[in-house]
Amino acid sequence: MITALFDSRRRLGWAGSNLNQAVKALNSGADAPQLEAAIAAVRRAADTAHEATTRLIKQNGS
Repeated sequence: MITALFDSRRRLGWAGSNLNQAVKALNSGADAPQLEAAIAAVRRAADTAHEATTRLIKQNGS
């Protein structure tokens, strides 16, 4: 369970970095065709982290 949480944290960091790069490109006037994919990746990583955290809390609360 802890491994899944750390893995999701790593993925969230990677996805967030990609999102930051896309936003930086937009702010400089460039096109960011990867923006939708970056947003989706952040959402998936956040959902995975939330699910792992919820399972961990339930496991320790039982």
